[in-house]
Amino acid sequence: GNPAVREYHWRHYGPARYDDFFDGTRNWVTGRMDGFDAGRFDADAWMRLFKEAGVKYFFITSKHHDGFCLWDTRYTDRNAARMGPRRDLLAELVKAARRHGLRVGFYYSFYEWFNPVYRGLKAGPTYTGLKPLGDEDGDGRWGEYVDDFMVPQIKELIDRFHPDYLCFDGEWEHGYVYWRARQLVAYYYNQAAARGQEVVVNDRFGQKKEGLSDTRGVYGDFYHVEYQANIDRRKPWAMWRGFGNSYGYNRNEYPGNILSVPATIRLVVDVVSDNGNVEFNLGPKADGTLADFEVERLRAMGRWLRAHGEAIYGARKSPLGAPSWGRFTWKPEEHRLYAHVYEWPADGLLRLPNVKVPVRRARLLGATDAALPVEPLAGGGLQVRLPRTAPDPWISVVALEYEGDLAGPKGEIQPAAAH
Repeated sequence: GNPAVREYHWRHYGPARYDDFFDGTRNWVTGRMDGFDAGRFDADAWMRLFKEAGVKYFFITSKHHDGFCLWDTRYTDRNAARMGPRRDLLAELVKAARRHGLRVGFYYSFYEWFNPVYRGLKAGPTYTGLKPLGDEDGDGRWGEYVDDFMVPQIKELIDRFHPDYLCFDGEWEHGYVYWRARQLVAYYYNQAAARGQEVVVNDRFGQKKEGLSDTRGVYGDFYHVEYQANIDRRKPWAMWRGFGNSYGYNRNEYPGNILSVPATIRLVVDVVSDNGNVEFNLGPKADGTLADFEVERLRAMGRWLRAHGEAIYGARKSPLGAPSWGRFTWKPEEHRLYAHVYEWPADGLLRLPNVKVPVRRARLLGATDAALPVEPLAGGGLQVRLPRTAPDPWISVVALEYEGDLAGPKGEIQPAAAH
């Protein structure tokens, strides 16, 4: 690595290695932090929290770029069952998730920072837990890593845990042929079909390398973005981000970078109203507990979803665009349109100039079941008379049950009016 970086590390942190965090060495980084032992990790408590938050599925990092695995894999001793916690954390999580009715997914990084079989002479620090692979000549060819380690290990995850979702990453150094992506995805789909299981996979199988196209935003059941929605949002997509700027636990996370509760809920609505799904990343501490701010936001999100989940679960982008006062979500099969009101109108009138179909009923979610008055709007459309104050402190939602074709004749999308 960079000599200046190495010198800085030695001066500030001493001789600690990356692997000291989980290979049993205590007082990691010269006494400043204990190692990874997950001593307070409780998979069932996590699932109860996720259910309270309104979560329908979750996925966990089975192996990140450091090569450390959270399950008892036969292909390396660099795993949580043999080092650090000495527990099969994936097995505990999957068992708890199934018990609580949650779907389960796994993140898996194709490439690794330190694995000498992958990196060859470019490998960095000491790599704890390496096992001999099928070919033990030690020349570090990439093919050995992919065929003798990575592919069998992913199949091990599929066969043992039957995940509902696979999230691949770390594909950027090669194209999809090198990573055997087609074979892996075919295996995953075929094994699931044999069990009668519906599964999905994201779009990260290989970058634009070796004459092959980039797979991001092209292949997969949905497209994955991180923090920014820079993708074709006409197709299913998911935004993957932390509540702050860090994916992993950062005890020095700047409070100004952490989403407030209202911003968290608004992000959920923004993404769902644009055909997306939100995947909030949680960075557990070394003892297996979650940060207080993460727990607080999950619980607040759950409270809001218990009152307004009808407008989120199973909803999609409406043909009406994004109004200045908030967002729409839509359930065309049920003939329901949901108006998420970010800015409560001072005069108590929610103006909907683009709604050109008859509305049978309007009501506030999470409030009384009484119908709201619906009136024609001068110039076309309609308006809904609302209470003077918003019933929800974050985002109130008006449900509209309509007749006819909201998208207009021949399914054409009507443009959103400027107002």
